Amino acid sequence: MNKQEFAVIAVGIKSAYPASKILEDEASMNFWYRMLADLNGKVVENAVMEHISTSVYPPNIAEIRNLCMERCKPPVLSFDEAWGVVQRAMSEYGWYHPQEAFALMDDLTVSVVKNLGWSRLCQSENPTADRANFREAYEAKAKEAVNSNMLPDFISNEKLMLQQQYVPRIEAREAPAIEQTADPKPAELTPQQREERARQFEAVRRRLMGGGTNE
Repeated sequence: MNKQEFAVIAVGIKSAYPASKILEDEASMNFWYRMLADLNGKVVENAVMEHISTSVYPPNIAEIRNLCMERCKPPVLSFDEAWGVVQRAMSEYGWYHPQEAFALMDDLTVSVVKNLGWSRLCQSENPTADRANFREAYEAKAKEAVNSNMLPDFISNEKLMLQQQYVPRIEAREAPAIEQTADPKPAELTPQQREERARQFEAVRRRLMGGGTNE
């Protein structure tokens, strides 16, 4: 979308919501344009018209981008829809034809299934647990995918650069050496301890030999 197209759209937004202060100065216009410039002008115009037709409140950038994604990005399946596709693939192809099974799924579903293990899912005898595990993994990835679709390319690229710059890397470290200590020397017995042990030994010897003790 070029600046002229955006200027026409901005006029439409301001005229539809005259009481609001949306896009009231040049700085706001420049910021909004930067956040929407990667989108097709016709798509943005149609999305804004839908919002104006259905809401008494002026749109924000996220709402416009979300409406645009509905027009130019494939929708992310709900958990139930994705799990239904997985069940169909298991029924039709089983664990021995994974490539044919994966062809029925979108990339997001395939990535979750591979993480959980296709053959394990097919041979599992606990579908309730499998469904719960799939749901947890799928919904997390679906949320990430929706957020990623919403971001302008320049934000995605800058985010990646910042992560590489500031997120600390986990470096391989050598395991700490275990200090080697010499075997402890046996403690010296006192005369009383030696005498007591000798007495105990003699008592045991007599019992083994069938003798008694004087105690």
